[in-house]
Amino acid sequence: GTSERPSLRVTRSREARTMDVGLVEALCDYSRPVFLFGLTPPLEGAKPEELRETARKFVERSATLATDGFIVYDIQEEKGRTPEPRPFPFRKLDDPSHFAQVLKEVSGKESVVYKCVAEADPGGFDNWLETAIETYGVNAYNLVGGASSANQYSGPTIPDVAAKLNARPQCAHGGVTIAERHIKKGNEHETLVKKSELGMQWFISQAIYDPEPMIKLLKEYGALCKQRKIAPKRVVLTFAPCGREKTMRFIKWLGVTVPEDVEKEILEAENKVGKSVDLLCGMCKRILEETKGCGVPLGVSVESVSIFKNEIDAAHELFRRTQSMLLDFLGEPWLVRYSIVDKKSKRTSFDYQRPATPALPSTEEKPSSADDAAKQKGILVGAGLALGLVLGKVLRI
Repeated sequence: GTSERPSLRVTRSREARTMDVGLVEALCDYSRPVFLFGLTPPLEGAKPEELRETARKFVERSATLATDGFIVYDIQEEKGRTPEPRPFPFRKLDDPSHFAQVLKEVSGKESVVYKCVAEADPGGFDNWLETAIETYGVNAYNLVGGASSANQYSGPTIPDVAAKLNARPQCAHGGVTIAERHIKKGNEHETLVKKSELGMQWFISQAIYDPEPMIKLLKEYGALCKQRKIAPKRVVLTFAPCGREKTMRFIKWLGVTVPEDVEKEILEAENKVGKSVDLLCGMCKRILEETKGCGVPLGVSVESVSIFKNEIDAAHELFRRTQSMLLDFLGEPWLVRYSIVDKKSKRTSFDYQRPATPALPSTEEKPSSADDAAKQKGILVGAGLALGLVLGKVLRI
């Protein structure tokens, strides 16, 4: 392992050559880990230039993170989730598929788009999906049901939507897993198998503040898949830092289980957000160690949904540390490469010029081999960079 900061926009080769990997391909390749960074869209009604500026700032701040792509969340009012009042007032946000397109234009990276299918009428959902795929170019979806089983919803069911996406060969979809449900009902592992039969290729967890439910779920899901002689789908472990009491209330309002001793240790610490990062890293390490050999392929996601600088910075630190843990856990060598996202996306007024030297072939020239093509990706032709991670034997072509 290494403490360098990677980025998984490029991957895969035993000979350490790099190649571009689409997000759907990365998520569905269980021989390698996957790393995602989550955010919420700007407010509904933002002008195109405002959306682009928001995306630019986010991408610039996270440029040194080694992500396969992003997660764009679909934020709903979620009436009936809990009798507790919402800690932050609900404000309608831009459509997640639209903002995913803006992010891709700015960063060159794709996003998993969350979609609460229950909140739309069936006809409206079909129009939304058509626009998301054909206009915005979104191919990876995470399907979410209603916030409360006690409510009546007008939207299509998750099986209905899964069938629509299965008919689109360029698309793939996953779902949400809530390990706390496994403690209460004891059947979340069976739910994952049923959802995989609908065509789901991965499951992204709710934010983790207690490792015990996830450890139990991963072990029993892996055992069930082995018993039924089926391959388990990927589970992406999600972590979100907390640096203030109001953020903690919101995390708990979302249904995340936070043990009393963990909450107390964070809120009574002098550096609250730093303490949360340390504790979450400890939980990640424990999950990895105690589920080793269960057979479930893993990934890591970190949510950056706060407006406060210290919590934003903490999300970046948490991402780097949990990513390094998972990579080291795999026991394979890994290193850092960079690739150019967009020649036109300059971060500064300094104009980078390509040196006039035969050692650096022009991007206009046709590469003579796969190795030459890989070398061309390392030429600095602009300031819009994305880091790249290459693993050893784990990632095979």
